[in-house]
Amino acid sequence: RLRSCSCATTGLLRKVPPTPEASPQRGGEAMRESLVGTFTLVRLALRRDRVLLPLWIIAFALMAYSTAAASGDLFPNEQARIEAATTLNSTASMVALFGGIYDPSSLGALAMIKYSAFMTAALAVLMVVITIRHTRQDEETGRLELLSSGRLGRNAPIAAALVISFGASIVLGLVTTAALIGGGLPVAGSLAFGLGWAATGIAFSSVAAVAAQIASSSRSAIGMSVIVIAVTYAFRAVGDLADPGPSVWSWLSPIGWNQQVRAYAGDRWAVLLLPVALGVVLIPVAVALRAHRDLGTGLRQDRPGPAGWNRAGVWGLAVR
Repeated sequence: RLRSCSCATTGLLRKVPPTPEASPQRGGEAMRESLVGTFTLVRLALRRDRVLLPLWIIAFALMAYSTAAASGDLFPNEQARIEAATTLNSTASMVALFGGIYDPSSLGALAMIKYSAFMTAALAVLMVVITIRHTRQDEETGRLELLSSGRLGRNAPIAAALVISFGASIVLGLVTTAALIGGGLPVAGSLAFGLGWAATGIAFSSVAAVAAQIASSSRSAIGMSVIVIAVTYAFRAVGDLADPGPSVWSWLSPIGWNQQVRAYAGDRWAVLLLPVALGVVLIPVAVALRAHRDLGTGLRQDRPGPAGWNRAGVWGLAVR
């Protein structure tokens, strides 16, 4: 009986064609599969941010417009502009905070000095928050887990978040350009300034995309990204204080790159490629890190706090 069963089984196996080995999926097909659902997430994100994003974009543009429009009355002639610029450039604390003025006779360079560094850092924080909101925060709240019950690619959340933040950066830059032109500043310098803001937003959105893969919570991811912004701002300050400045430290900072565009003071268009190149480098890094972690987790886990407190009850919690 055993011999007959063995022969029957062997005959059955011979009739079944061998299963072909799974051919490796081509990279392009795999990437397209990982991006399935991206535009659905983009539509959802735009609906969620339909009030937040327009208000922030309008706020930044209005601040730039009001400063540009008021500067013509504050500095009506070239002599007044040169005196003000000389005073600012000779004050170390002002240079550290806002940067230097590279063309003292330029109304635009003097008017937008506070916006080329300080407000650029604020713009970077905004783009970080937007990117984290649609990546790590959605994982933390379980929204992405719910959406993943449908057909959703692994890299779709990152792609959707970057589409939103990149798009917001570009729109903000173009709206700001129009506002500066409306405020009476030259067209070429206004375009250089607006594109500088847009490129910086793209760079720090990419930084936030990487931080969202490393941190295990939205708070940690935002904190990590803000630390990067603070460090780059410090690099820019140290570089601008060098004599003669700017030194190499300014060129290590995306915020310093925005200043070295030198809007209204020569308009260095080629410098705009640096923050865009940083984004191009960091996006594959974020995608690679996403492939090495599970949904809802980060590559770096938050450490628990010290377990040395022994008070119990409501009053103990209030004291703690």
